[in-house]
Amino acid sequence: MKLGFHSKLASAFIFVGMLSGCNFEVETTTGGKVVSDPSGIDCRTTTGTCVIENYEKLGDGQDKVIVTLKAIPDDGYTLSHWEGDCFKTRRHECKVHMNGELFVKAVFAPEQAATTPAPNKTVRFIAIGDMGEGNYRQFQVAEAFRKECDQRGGCDFAIGLGDNIYDDQPGDEYSSAFDLKFETPYRNVNFPFYMSLGNHDNDILIDGTGGSNIGGDIQVDYHYRENRPSENWKMPARFYHFKAPSDSAPLVDFFALDSNPMNSAPDINPDYEINQYKKMHGEWLDQSLTSSKAPWKIAYTHHPYISNGDHGNAGNYDGLLPLGPLTARIGGEIYRKWFEQHVCNKVDIFFAGHDHDMQILHSVPECGKTFFVISGAAAKTRELKDEERNVAYYQLGKATGFILAEIKGNNIDLRVYTVDDNGYQLDHVQSFIRRQ
Repeated sequence: MKLGFHSKLASAFIFVGMLSGCNFEVETTTGGKVVSDPSGIDCRTTTGTCVIENYEKLGDGQDKVIVTLKAIPDDGYTLSHWEGDCFKTRRHECKVHMNGELFVKAVFAPEQAATTPAPNKTVRFIAIGDMGEGNYRQFQVAEAFRKECDQRGGCDFAIGLGDNIYDDQPGDEYSSAFDLKFETPYRNVNFPFYMSLGNHDNDILIDGTGGSNIGGDIQVDYHYRENRPSENWKMPARFYHFKAPSDSAPLVDFFALDSNPMNSAPDINPDYEINQYKKMHGEWLDQSLTSSKAPWKIAYTHHPYISNGDHGNAGNYDGLLPLGPLTARIGGEIYRKWFEQHVCNKVDIFFAGHDHDMQILHSVPECGKTFFVISGAAAKTRELKDEERNVAYYQLGKATGFILAEIKGNNIDLRVYTVDDNGYQLDHVQSFIRRQ
């Protein structure tokens, strides 16, 4: 199908003047579409603008023009890979250097549902992150998910996605910070919280750098403190595993990870030397996943692998490029490589916080079947930064809230709730079938 060239794309592209009669062709398989930035391409298998003829006639002789193509899968499909003239391919994007006769193809594949039956059991849990403010919003969200859990027949537990205690870091396990920012806000909740650590939990002097992992160690110590106001805080180690239900045939295995030492400012404590720590953590996770017998495998921690929020994708957090050892670390490039080696395609869902919003994101080719959930709005909010960065099933910024997940057999429902002064509301439900 050969159609006219969109005026916005025509004004934005500058092509090689010496070329003659060159075409830019995009093709897709069934299961999705491809769009371009600048706009002009909007291509499906049989419809849309898929070929631009004689594109070089629009130029003024300059080259090195780059067009970004984005593959958007339909429901029930995933992007398998790109073919053709993509000189840089990352996740759902393909960048094309406009020079010569060009052909790009996006290959989509149906999502393959798991054929192995899961136990006829139900696991229901809350996912919250970035909650440790002790503020009015934290209390509001706590009361909202307590009510919703009660109405749905009870929740089994919550997973905490890091930044459990902001600002006044506890000096030891007896610090009042645990009362002010965990025990009191959640005093009416009657289920456990399986916590993970964020960058704000690993500071002593400079808030947010994550460079003092002794702070996180104190939060582990609180798990073992006697005479706590409740037994709800669960963090037996910086990274750990638990199963649900906790019987001989669990439906889900959960893996609480520790992303902070791989993303933080360097820690002078030799226990957190980054190469040693990521090796130890990776070996533990590999062994734990290999030995897992549960059909569902879920991992969670503070730092996201991909995100449309303010911090962005691992490898380019906060716009930092991996130009040296420090920027590779705090920009998430070291973490990205570790994640792709040890987490990708090995777990069904990955939950994270760090960005103060709520997102449900599509799987990406680099990470196989794994899809991504961000729930970092349990006490703080922030606008989304780039809603087009990753393909989203759902995303919402500037609102406090929580996510309630319910797994039944091979199915999961993710229910997103927003919370404000008028109460709480169900904003979105996303359903998935466990994938092969």
